[in-house]
Amino acid sequence: MNDPKVDDRSLARPGDDAETKGGPEGNGLDRPELAEDGERSEARGCSNTPQTERFNTCIDYLKFRFEVGYGEKPDFFADLLTTLKVDLEDASEGPGINGYMKKLDLGVGLSLWYGGSITKTSEGRLTTVLEMKGSACRDYEERLFVLDMLGDNTKRKETLRQGWIALLNLCLEMRGKCTRVDLPTDDLSGTITAEEIKEKVKKREYTTAMRRKETTDALDVPSAYVPKEGDELTGIATERDSKLSGYTATFGSRDHIQLCIYDKKAEQSLKGNFVSAKSWVRFETRFYHESAEAEIPYLLLALDKGEESEHIASCLAGSIEFKEPNGLDEHHRSEGKTWGKWAEFLKGVERFKPFASEEPVYSIETNARWLNKEAAKAMARVATALGMNVVELFSLIAYEGAKRLTKKDLLMVNQWRRRKGRAPLRSREEVVGLCSDLPGLDGEIPPEVSELLFGRHQEDEK
Repeated sequence: MNDPKVDDRSLARPGDDAETKGGPEGNGLDRPELAEDGERSEARGCSNTPQTERFNTCIDYLKFRFEVGYGEKPDFFADLLTTLKVDLEDASEGPGINGYMKKLDLGVGLSLWYGGSITKTSEGRLTTVLEMKGSACRDYEERLFVLDMLGDNTKRKETLRQGWIALLNLCLEMRGKCTRVDLPTDDLSGTITAEEIKEKVKKREYTTAMRRKETTDALDVPSAYVPKEGDELTGIATERDSKLSGYTATFGSRDHIQLCIYDKKAEQSLKGNFVSAKSWVRFETRFYHESAEAEIPYLLLALDKGEESEHIASCLAGSIEFKEPNGLDEHHRSEGKTWGKWAEFLKGVERFKPFASEEPVYSIETNARWLNKEAAKAMARVATALGMNVVELFSLIAYEGAKRLTKKDLLMVNQWRRRKGRAPLRSREEVVGLCSDLPGLDGEIPPEVSELLFGRHQEDEK
C-alpha cells in the first residue's frame, strides 16, 4: 500500500484517537487527538489492505474486552502477546485509566488495562481491555512484515491480512468482545476535497440515518441551523470546539456507529508533518459496543476473501450519501441525485446496510438446542411414517436447507467454526458441497419423500 509521503523527521502518528475518558468503552473526544502520553511517531496513511486507485483503507483502532483479569491470570493472555509479537521485557506498568487500576504499556499505542472493582462485570468477573490505537495497528503490521516475511514486499499484503485474521480470531476464541473498531477510507487522489465536504454539510446536501451531527467550523454554520441545547435533529450540524486545524464533521454517536470526516492533511500539517499528497481527506467509520461486536465477523469474512478494502469502503457507502444541489427538504432529500464526485469515488462499491437493525443472529448452540427440543420428535414421526433411516432424512433436510443459507447464516456458522479452530467456509456453494457428501444422498429422492418434504418448495423453484 502506498502511504502518503511524509518527512522522516515527522513526529505525530495519524489515526490515534484519544479514547481515554469516560469508562472502559470510551466516551472521549470524537476528533483524533494526540495521545495523552504525548506519543509521537512517523505519520503514515492506511497501509494494511489492498488499495484501489481511488481510495485506501485500513484497520486503525481496535479494542477488545476480556472477562479475565490479567493481574490474576497472566498466562491466559500468553497467546495474545505472542500473536501481537511483543516482549514483556519491553513492557512497562503504570497507573490505569477509565476505572482500571493498572495499565501495561506494550508499545506505542498498545496496552492492556486491568485491575479495579468498578470494572468488573455485573456477575462480578474481572475484566481486561486490549487497546490498539492507530500507531499500534501500524506497528503490528510492521512486525508482521519484518519478522514473518523478512522484507519480502511481494507477499506483504497477504502477510498483513493473515496477521489480522489470526489476531481477530484469537480474540474471539478468548471470548473477547470487541467494543470499538475504526475502519477509515482515505481519499488521497483529490477527487473530493475537505472544502467540498464542508459545503455539502453546510447546505445539508446529504442523507444519513445517523442522528447526531457535529462540525468544528461553528462560525460557518447558518444560524437557522443551530439547534437549541439538547436537540438532535437529523441533518443539523452543531458547533463544537476543536484543538486541531482543518475541517471535521462527525455523524452519529458513540452508542452505535459514528462517521468522522476530516482534513487529514491539515491535521498532519499542524503536527509538523510534511505530506506530499495535495489532498488527504479521511472518512472514518467507527463501530462501538454491540455494533463493533457485530462488525468483527463481517470484517473477518472480508479478510478471508481478500476483500477487506471493498468491505471497509462499503461501510462508508452505507453510512452517508452526498447529493447534488436539489432544494429538497429533509423528508424528500433521499430522492435527489447522488453527487457525481461521490458516485465516482465509490464507483462499484456496494452499500453495507447497518446490521444493528437486523434481527438477532442466533448461535449454533441455540440451533442445536432447538433441533433437540423442537425438531427431534417431528423428524422421528416423519422418518417412521416414510420408513426412512433418520440419518438419511436429516441429510436430505440439511442438503435442501444449505441451498437457502443467507450471508447472515454463513457468518453464524463461521463464528462457531473459528471458536473451535476450524477453517471458515467461504460461500453457500461450499456448504452445499459439504452437505452433498452426507450419508444417504447418493441416490435419487423417492417421489413420496420429495412430495411430502419439499413438494411446495420445489414447485416454487421451478
